[in-house]
Amino acid sequence: MASTRFMVIMAVILLLGLGILVNMVRKRRLSLRYALLWIILIIVLALVFFIPGSLPFLARLLGIYDVMNMVFFLGFLFSLIVSFSLMIATSRNSERIQKLTQELGLKDHEIQELKKHAEQKN
Repeated sequence: MASTRFMVIMAVILLLGLGILVNMVRKRRLSLRYALLWIILIIVLALVFFIPGSLPFLARLLGIYDVMNMVFFLGFLFSLIVSFSLMIATSRNSERIQKLTQELGLKDHEIQELKKHAEQKN
């Protein structure tokens, strides 16, 4: 069982993290889509820290014999989820950039054609 001091410190850290996330979303420095993943992490951490025995129970449920291995497994899993979501965002942005570049090239070509046509009239 964690000490009261540790519980208070963890509560302050989790609330501070949640406040920073909400502020970043409010100022549009972080998309809500990405903030949700971090908010879920904060909720899971709060449940683990404030419900005694939840982490050992979850470890036993998944067949993991050591609680520290469970912590490392959850950290690894969270890292994979973050990496996957960033890979999807990067792929989507790459496609958007390609499409915008093609549209810009077509517009530039149209402008050049209009200039040539205008010069031929004069």
